[in-house]
Amino acid sequence: MNFAHLLKTEARLHLITTWEYWFETVTTMIMVSLVFLALFYGIQSFYDKPGEQPSLDGLLFGYIIWFFSIAAFTSSSQSMILANQTGIISQLFLCPLGLVKLILARVVVIVLWNLLLVTGLAYIAMALTGKWLNINFAVFYLILLAAAPSLIGVGMMVTGLALVFKRVQTVSGVLLMSCMALVAVDAYPLNWFSLLPFTLGASVARDNIIGGVPLEIGALALVALNSMVYLGLGIVVYKAFEKRAKRLNLIGHY
Repeated sequence: MNFAHLLKTEARLHLITTWEYWFETVTTMIMVSLVFLALFYGIQSFYDKPGEQPSLDGLLFGYIIWFFSIAAFTSSSQSMILANQTGIISQLFLCPLGLVKLILARVVVIVLWNLLLVTGLAYIAMALTGKWLNINFAVFYLILLAAAPSLIGVGMMVTGLALVFKRVQTVSGVLLMSCMALVAVDAYPLNWFSLLPFTLGASVARDNIIGGVPLEIGALALVALNSMVYLGLGIVVYKAFEKRAKRLNLIGHY
């Protein structure tokens, strides 16, 4: 078995699961759209002036990218935490390529799938609000794919915590809420916020779509560098917790 075969297997598994539980996917999109509409028109009722239009465009963009950030974060942690709670985590350790590569293959599939969901959410939100952003999806996808590994790395850390401490819902919940702040802060041009995961990618994407600033190769390289640092750190932290869990014989116990 090689990584390409593992990737193909995970993609097939994800498609089968999505088809079997299609109701969950549909209701998620509906609920996310309804929550956004409530926020959008609630804010519009307070700021119903032409001068406030850009802030509403920013809200539309922020909600779309926030949805993706949550998906990127949970892609490496949610399924592993569930496997740990249901007692099948020990079976995943039997993967010939190792659990880390299994997680990364699963992450690639989930992130690519959520790019499609983000596209659908973007068009649904724009159609419902009548505010059409000029989104170059090729550039948008490029920025998101460069930024996503940073949150995947954070998710790997949470996965490692789950192997040892089992219940990490509080930590996971706080980090999920933190995604909103990571998307909202301005991290470009470079400042202290740029050191946080995903913030730089979100800022570069916002400047490109809302501000009309052309994407610079240097900015994209910085986003990718930030992502690689957090992904590498996440794998190191995960491996440390995995080693501890094995030493304490915690794998498969809940």
